[in-house]
Amino acid sequence: MEEKNDAKANYLAAAGFILVIMLMILFSRKDVDHDQSEKYRKTFKGETIGLITRAKYHRKTRSLRYYFYANKKVLSEVSIKDYGRVNNFYKVKYDLNNPEENYIVLEEELDPDSISLVKAGFTKTKYYIYDAGVTCKYIEYSKWK
Repeated sequence: MEEKNDAKANYLAAAGFILVIMLMILFSRKDVDHDQSEKYRKTFKGETIGLITRAKYHRKTRSLRYYFYANKKVLSEVSIKDYGRVNNFYKVKYDLNNPEENYIVLEEELDPDSISLVKAGFTKTKYYIYDAGVTCKYIEYSKWK
């Protein structure tokens, strides 16, 4: 009976040791991946303004879709934790040779003026909404695209 308890204790100790080793490998690998991605992101020399267009929720993942202009319109997506950022401008850093390789800096929202938006490639478009209830007229609005 005592041998059975000793065998069970040895088995649990071995399983615990293996679990600790696996967790150490997992966390060290995560740090290495994070460091490599940070080094890669530091090589991005291009910088412009990006507009977040929509937030998506698919099963357990949340993401923001955004676009910016770098000689053409570049669409991209980033995983996030909150949604309060749609229709706002943020700084985007990208690779000069391959603009599809980019990331958006969500730490601070930009409040750009119209000149910097035009230089970044955006245009202001007008659109109209019919007010059927009060004035029975078309009301003019504008937004940056």
